[in-house]
Amino acid sequence: MKVIAEIKEPVHGYVQEIALIPINQLKVIEIQRKPSAPHVKRLSSSIKKIGFTIPLIVIRRGEENIIIDGQHRFLAAKELGIKELPAVIIPEKYAHNLMELNVEKQMSLREKAYVSLNVYRMYLNEKPTMKEDDGRIMDSIEYAYYVTLGIAYEKKPRVSGSPYEPLLKKVDGFLSKPIKEAIVERERRADIIIETDDLAREVVKKVKELGLEHEFLYNEVVSFCNPMKRKKKISQSFDSIFSSLQKNLKELSQNPEKILEKYSKNVQ
Repeated sequence: MKVIAEIKEPVHGYVQEIALIPINQLKVIEIQRKPSAPHVKRLSSSIKKIGFTIPLIVIRRGEENIIIDGQHRFLAAKELGIKELPAVIIPEKYAHNLMELNVEKQMSLREKAYVSLNVYRMYLNEKPTMKEDDGRIMDSIEYAYYVTLGIAYEKKPRVSGSPYEPLLKKVDGFLSKPIKEAIVERERRADIIIETDDLAREVVKKVKELGLEHEFLYNEVVSFCNPMKRKKKISQSFDSIFSSLQKNLKELSQNPEKILEKYSKNVQ
């Protein structure tokens, strides 16, 4: 590794090193999302046209150079046979802010959930007594419900998360308890989301048997059973809201034709 220069970061005042690092001395941080092959291909094409113009963001961990932002650029450069890459080396603590640093492409909800869960576990391993609503965690993870969904996706990869996001955003915030305790609660909430998903899928199956089928039917079923509809403020707890949602899904499962009434009213 060859350090070319040092600069003072203008906001926080820490030192950033500008370096050229052999590509075989670089590795991607463990909490990164899975790479996208099409995105790597697009970047390879771009690099061929204009060169490697955006440095990697790297932290030093012992003798290792860990990429915390730029894995797709790194993989594209590797495919092109580039031997060394420019990088900005920053203090390791900023690895926790991976989601804010990662700007290569917009992440899906699933990707945000997985990354947030892994960042959360880094804090859990480092300081399990830290409260979940500590500013350091809240600065690193945009929404607490990303962690809940991350656990749900791990337990049931095919679970649908996005239909529940509007509710989760209102009832699944950061908890004022140590993360070693909060993680247990998040596991429990993830199980509730999975249970709700199972119920919703059963309703979708019955509605399809009645002849109604389209791409957004699952979302429509959840929206139809949403106990809060368009209310902006929710005073109920996570458990109360999802209990009501599950109750409504069970009732619709018994009478799936109710959702068809909406269509008949629209026709009239």
